[in-house]
Amino acid sequence: MDAIDKQLWIELGQNCRHSYRYLADKIGISSNAVMQRVAKLLETGVIRKWYLAFRPAMIDAQFAFVEVKTDGSQDEDTLLKTLGTNPMIFCLLPLTTGDFALHAFYIGAASLLELTSFIRSVDGVIDVKVHPTTASAGRKMKLGPLHLRILPWLAEDPRASISDIARDSGLTARRVKRLVDELVESDAFDFSFVWNPNAGEGMAFISRLTYDSKATQPEAIDREIREVYPLEYFYSHISAVEPVIFSVFMVDHLFAIQNISRRLRRLNGVLALNTMIYYSATVLDGLTRVRMMELLS
Repeated sequence: MDAIDKQLWIELGQNCRHSYRYLADKIGISSNAVMQRVAKLLETGVIRKWYLAFRPAMIDAQFAFVEVKTDGSQDEDTLLKTLGTNPMIFCLLPLTTGDFALHAFYIGAASLLELTSFIRSVDGVIDVKVHPTTASAGRKMKLGPLHLRILPWLAEDPRASISDIARDSGLTARRVKRLVDELVESDAFDFSFVWNPNAGEGMAFISRLTYDSKATQPEAIDREIREVYPLEYFYSHISAVEPVIFSVFMVDHLFAIQNISRRLRRLNGVLALNTMIYYSATVLDGLTRVRMMELLS
């Protein structure tokens, strides 16, 4: 993935309905070049599929990053299958150490406790650290009958054309465009994609940074990482309960992981760093998608 692919990843992650012409004008290449690059991202599996779901605020949910340590007694497939049965868990990252990193949505303190208890009860799990994060939950939006009328088409294909939705829904193209724009701009929906950073020649890893909260702020660390590694760095999960940041990178080889880790350890305020290299992620429909589909059904 080069700088142009990275920019496409950012723009489409924020709004997968962006047209090729918009992306071409924003990035400074031709529409045909954009179309070819997006097609390659889909073909290689970096972008697995386009995806629409509620933002967490729509169901009063929050995001959590979960560290799971195992004793190695269970095989990876068994643990993936068992952990994946919990409806709060929607992304499972098997680490090269035999441990796991999980992404989950929870609704309130009782839900968070239930999630922790479930993971601890799984055979082979010896420790669990659940990190509610500072990630934005978006906003709530009151959906009208016409929003609900067009959402089934967007749920099936978030990039569905205005003309196709208008033809199938019986609404005018002008009205459909207005309704879609309202959904996109509301911050109540994720118009995005499911991705796999380990597809093709890429290699993903997470840097677990422990910092001194008296010497620096996590936003400052995140900003510095973004400036130093504009291509390799993608985003961070900032723990709301511990001075810990989980920063996601994608590189071409193991030596890059070593070089990045060495430099991150020298950042102001960083006390410790652990590298978490993971295999291909297992991504399931999260609560935000499930609740949306329940509403539409």
